[in-house]
Amino acid sequence: MKYKIETVYENKDIIVLNKPCGLLLSPGRGANAKEQNLLALLKKSLKEVFPIDNLDKDVSGLILFAKNKRTYKHLAGLLKSGKMIKKYYAVIEDRLKERKGEIDKPIKRGGSGRMSVHFNGKPSLTRYLALRYLKGATLIELYPLTCARHQLRVHLYYMKHPILGDKLYGDLRKQENYLRIMLHSARIEFEMSDGKKMKFKKDPPKEFVDILEGLE
Repeated sequence: MKYKIETVYENKDIIVLNKPCGLLLSPGRGANAKEQNLLALLKKSLKEVFPIDNLDKDVSGLILFAKNKRTYKHLAGLLKSGKMIKKYYAVIEDRLKERKGEIDKPIKRGGSGRMSVHFNGKPSLTRYLALRYLKGATLIELYPLTCARHQLRVHLYYMKHPILGDKLYGDLRKQENYLRIMLHSARIEFEMSDGKKMKFKKDPPKEFVDILEGLE
């Protein structure tokens, strides 16, 4: 399958892409071993490329790469220290009672590729804001201040508001009704090592909007 991958911005140090839903970031394992992945596609034209963060296969939106080790070290440091602003849109199950708040719960790797909230896990912090109430769902903004694996998905599952379409953490019988996980990386802001401020944003794709409109 051919994917349309939009280059949002590129210079000698970084490249920002708009990743489509369904495309792996890095080489898969098992049943996904032969699937296309974004890193392999990039390496056809770039000598070096380092992803700063991860987007799961069925998550769409902005993803940032460094094109050299010096830039990677700087940007990875910003991400780890919470100095890189990232905003996601998500549609979650049921009506969120509190319009805004934060989830401050550690996350640890469990079995079968799942992560979970655990007292002995990695410190993880997510802020959220409800934007719109839908039929049995809520559209929210998410701001991860840390970068644990599956952080947003695990935190929302812990709150008993799993993301629609999340077949790993949600109720499979419910989530199979959705063609994709309703999570989109919409904005990234950070400062380069020379002090230049960078800001990128991208609206969700059509299939995300179509599902959203069906919940109005």
